[in-house]
Amino acid sequence: MPIADDPHQPPHRPEPNGADPFDGLLLDEDFVRGAAVKEPSARTRMLSARWRLQEPVDPGGRRWSPGGPRTLWARWSQWLDSRGRIAMAVLCGLTALLAAVTYWTGRSPGPAGRSAPHTLRQPVDAALPGGGIFPGSKCGSKGFHHFALPPADAGGDLGTPTPGPRLDLGSHGFASLSADDPGVFTFSLLISPGTAGALELSAPFGPEGVAVEIEGPEGLIAAAHHLPVTLDSDDARTPEGRIRALTARVTMPAAALCPGYGGMAVAQGLTMPVDAHSTITGPPPYTLHVSLSDPAVGALRRASGAPVAGDVLTADNLLH
Repeated sequence: MPIADDPHQPPHRPEPNGADPFDGLLLDEDFVRGAAVKEPSARTRMLSARWRLQEPVDPGGRRWSPGGPRTLWARWSQWLDSRGRIAMAVLCGLTALLAAVTYWTGRSPGPAGRSAPHTLRQPVDAALPGGGIFPGSKCGSKGFHHFALPPADAGGDLGTPTPGPRLDLGSHGFASLSADDPGVFTFSLLISPGTAGALELSAPFGPEGVAVEIEGPEGLIAAAHHLPVTLDSDDARTPEGRIRALTARVTMPAAALCPGYGGMAVAQGLTMPVDAHSTITGPPPYTLHVSLSDPAVGALRRASGAPVAGDVLTADNLLH
């Protein structure tokens, strides 16, 4: 039954000179119940006026909603639609930033010179600044040598007479001039022809220069070949431009390190561990090999009856 919401609506007035519509009208109980329009009660009019100015509240203190009772999910959805979206966006951004920082700078140093885990993309072979080639595709491999190493020389310690040519490692280290300088490894080489004949190597130090390999428990961690050589004296050259027995220096840039290794830490791993009495207690964590190959080496070995054959001379950081 419709309700007259506006009590101030003007009443219907009969037309002039017309019949009175209320003639014969009996206002009894049946008339009231059959009325098509019902006048709202005073309380209904009062609440209607109040609710126009203020949202209705039920006796339990909960706000009334035209769409029915509000569930927990509805409230959560409304919160997400406003501040929740912003909060979720900020949270996702911080998570991505934390993951990036953890990957690039949060990696803890590994054993004996490792500065990052070997989960990086495998590098490729590349030219080195100043000369030489970095065999990056060999990183992590075991037993890799650019020149096939000859059997162990039976000549004994440095200074012990040997019938053939010999290469020994005088010193080695790593240096960096500044924080922006990646640094270089330096290896001092001692070359002797042995007790018979003279050794004249091809310039710059054999047809393919010098090769350096550093290997650790997890495989190859630094390598370079075709490295140039710096002679300690110009008198070492013959008039034909060949090189006599001499001392020389080889430098290898830090770019020859496999990913995840630092120059200073690797240089420390090349030294033998000692105790409080400066007594060597074992082999170094990393093994260093410096090698060259020249036909003159094989020729002199054959002429002198050396127990080692081949054209390769090699030196390492181990105690023989």
